[in-house]
Amino acid sequence: MKPVAFASLVLLLPAAALSAPPQVVSVQPARQRIDAPANGVIEVQLNADIDPTTVDAVSFRVFGRWSGPASGTRQVVAGVITFTPDEPFFAGEYVTVAMSRAIENTLGEPMAFGHAWSFWIESGSASLDLEYVTRYDARQGAETWVQPYGAYAGDLDNDGWSDLFVPCEQSDDVRIYMNNGAGLYPGGFTVTKPANMNTPSPNEGADFDNDGEIDVVVTNVNSDRVIVMFGDGTGAFPTSVGLPAGATQVRGVGVLDLNGDGWDDIVTASRVLDKTSIFLNNGDGTFAPRVDIEAGVPAETSIAVADANNDGILDVFLGNYNIPRQVTVLLGNGDGGLIPQAPVPTSGQPWMLAAGDLDGDHHVDVFSANSSGNGIAVHYGDGAGGISAVSSLATGSFPLAIDCGDIDGDGDLDLVSSDYASGSWTIWENDGAGGFVDSRTLDASSAGSCATLHDRDNDGDLDLTGLDEVDDWVYLFENDSSAAGVPRVSAAAVTMEQNQPNPFNPSTTIRFDLAYDGFVDLTVHDATGAFVATLAHGRFAAGPHDVRWNGTDATGRRVASGLYFYRIDAAGSTLSRKMMLLK
Repeated sequence: MKPVAFASLVLLLPAAALSAPPQVVSVQPARQRIDAPANGVIEVQLNADIDPTTVDAVSFRVFGRWSGPASGTRQVVAGVITFTPDEPFFAGEYVTVAMSRAIENTLGEPMAFGHAWSFWIESGSASLDLEYVTRYDARQGAETWVQPYGAYAGDLDNDGWSDLFVPCEQSDDVRIYMNNGAGLYPGGFTVTKPANMNTPSPNEGADFDNDGEIDVVVTNVNSDRVIVMFGDGTGAFPTSVGLPAGATQVRGVGVLDLNGDGWDDIVTASRVLDKTSIFLNNGDGTFAPRVDIEAGVPAETSIAVADANNDGILDVFLGNYNIPRQVTVLLGNGDGGLIPQAPVPTSGQPWMLAAGDLDGDHHVDVFSANSSGNGIAVHYGDGAGGISAVSSLATGSFPLAIDCGDIDGDGDLDLVSSDYASGSWTIWENDGAGGFVDSRTLDASSAGSCATLHDRDNDGDLDLTGLDEVDDWVYLFENDSSAAGVPRVSAAAVTMEQNQPNPFNPSTTIRFDLAYDGFVDLTVHDATGAFVATLAHGRFAAGPHDVRWNGTDATGRRVASGLYFYRIDAAGSTLSRKMMLLK
């Protein structure tokens, strides 16, 4: 596509902005939005005109947790990049957009850092009372115990249905169940067993070689290898590579582009090595030797990846197994490094971590299955890289796994734990403000070992797939999309008008309108994208609101003439507009 120039915009930009690296001003869908449309357009606004030739499938990537690498049309108009997906995302899944440093403005200046953000696709109105459908045996032939744990529910053959990738710890292999196009797996499974696979367990999907197909990284409890398995788009993984991990007991794994080069890297936590390790992608699907980080906590065990401080650089949440048991935030520096922050005590052994915005403030929270504490531990994020003291929710005995999703389709994230010793799964309902009420229990035959939330039958709501690692069963529980749920709020629940007057001096008024009560964050940014002032921050009643800006920054000082952006985060959306201060 030919670049489209807007001479008037260039004339309005201060000279300093023309020589600065391009920066992201706003994104749509908003960071951590819970109810983004499945077929909606993704949009990024930057503070400078972008060279369209620098925006491609590597420099601008979109990955659905279950649907995999998204294909679509990338379009650049002045400082706005849009991505229109070819196929809708899966209901209720987590989507991450990653922009690399290769994106340049029309002066040839690249972004200083990569930029990434994540959001959730909406789930249909449903129920938390999931119903048992059937179960499948994970054994074959004369096998007596294979111990399935840690299912990944990606679309491995690109048919639009969620398949299952199930590591088995005793048989030292992976069992792959293909969806039959009706939400079931009646065809049994195929087995793949890469070299050096010994007690495989935690895993994560990605596209490490940028070929548009789902790959999976698997860690091993009793092998000193982290195994990357490359998918071919048919449900098979014909090639794999083992990365030396330095020790056994690699219990946690996460995927993110640490250095902003457009290629997914790997972060692991090793309980024996007592280190967090980074494997940087060489830019071709191979990996450089690991780099170990000392996080300052004993026996690193669990990992979750999200943007803890809202700077567009993904970070790592880390849980440690030995006393003192804590959760630590490792902030990404955008250049391949992670900077540990002060650990925060938690309420038991954080066996597995997950992350998402539980309380609707657009800041990522972190929560864990705390095995020794018999509960879920929740730490609320402050949006600046800090997390709160722990809040605890009761579960069954010895919870080993945690997942989240909008199970009842009411626009917030619910939680599910897998309770090994009590043979159950515990579902907690979000009350819409980050509190949890009305828990429910689903039963396994012996061990609730893993629960995965995904729309298995493609009816628009989240179902649950559970593993029993003692009796070797794969359990299917189904959500009833016809069940009465909380009415959904329209995605267009916030509107924002052009400021009046514009241009202005010395002050201007910004009007926004809310369809329902909710949290609002209204900020001003300069032409480089740098923060200037906060105009509104807190809960607002439904209806119209007027906010006045007097042309001062957060310290009360008058700002210079020039172009500014005002941005609102509310009702799960981010909207921004331009305004001009003239003196």
